[in-house]
Amino acid sequence: MNQVDTAFSKELAKYGASDFAACYNCGNCTAVCDLTEKQANFPRMFIRYGVLGLKKDILKSREVWLCYACGECTKACPRQAGPAPYMAAIRRYAIASYEPTGLTKLLFKSNPFAILFTVALAVLLGFFLFTLKPDHDVSRWIFNWMPFDVIHDLGMIIFGLTGLALVIGVINMMRHLYSGNEKPVFEWKKVPGAFRYVLDEMALLKRYRNCDDDEEDYWAGKPEWQHPWFIHWSIMWGFIGLLVATTLDFLFKDPSLAIWWPSRILGTLAGLLMMYGTSMAMWYRIKKVTKAYEETQFSDWMFLVFLWIAGFTGFWLEVAVAISGHSVLNQVIFVIHTIISMELVILFAFSRFAHAIYRPVALFSYYFVKS
Repeated sequence: MNQVDTAFSKELAKYGASDFAACYNCGNCTAVCDLTEKQANFPRMFIRYGVLGLKKDILKSREVWLCYACGECTKACPRQAGPAPYMAAIRRYAIASYEPTGLTKLLFKSNPFAILFTVALAVLLGFFLFTLKPDHDVSRWIFNWMPFDVIHDLGMIIFGLTGLALVIGVINMMRHLYSGNEKPVFEWKKVPGAFRYVLDEMALLKRYRNCDDDEEDYWAGKPEWQHPWFIHWSIMWGFIGLLVATTLDFLFKDPSLAIWWPSRILGTLAGLLMMYGTSMAMWYRIKKVTKAYEETQFSDWMFLVFLWIAGFTGFWLEVAVAISGHSVLNQVIFVIHTIISMELVILFAFSRFAHAIYRPVALFSYYFVKS
């Protein structure tokens, strides 16, 4: 039996859920939601969980990840309880709870800590970067201060711990999802269908495309490439494309210098897609075009800015390679691009970016409930 924790609302406020206690359980939010179903009832149910402090019920609910925070529920709320930002907040809470080190909690709950940590990590990664070119003048100066092996090994340990934290986080999530009396019955014959369901949603974002159907006051008549689902899709597939292109460049270093090499073409197209998505996402937040974009947490801004800088510096270097530019400025841009890219990879498990893993896992589990 769950114990009521009335202080839990104060903790959720640190993750961005500020006004949900005003909810009087009228059900308008659930009624207008295009994504809620008989097997997945939200957001009203989760607001109730938050008010009563039912942490375990939140952490074991796959429905947390079925919401895309389109803002329709917030627009329909007569009490201004903010159900959409509340759902986003409990996703941050879930990510922080699944992640085993406690670092995510600090990054989400303290903006000053998030800034100091990312700056310190950038300095450390800068040192690590120079271990890859030990003959550089700056590298020799650094190694006089700290041995090469210490810096290199520390960098490799950090990357390894990041991967381990993500694996443990997914295990913790699965442990919660498949606990209690409401756990779905796992059947091996349904596994192929579950994979198709997840891949279909990732490829086309069909559920997300339902989110803005009713926002006739803003999205009606606008082309699909301006809709939130496409912005989300652009960022997701742009980053995945860049990750694949970077991996290919690492495996085939010499051909990567050729502009028309397939990995470079893939990287260029993926970079354009990601730059478009991040630019539009930031613009919508600045303009606050709909309820979904009115409340943005610092962690969301940091994520978008990091992606945008990674894309911009990547294109800068693309041009520099094309014109054979070897200026000091280009070297500085290279260092910035590499450090930002490595930070994105390292912080994957400790930021809202982790939802790129947790959401597919939840969708996979949800398939066994709905089918």
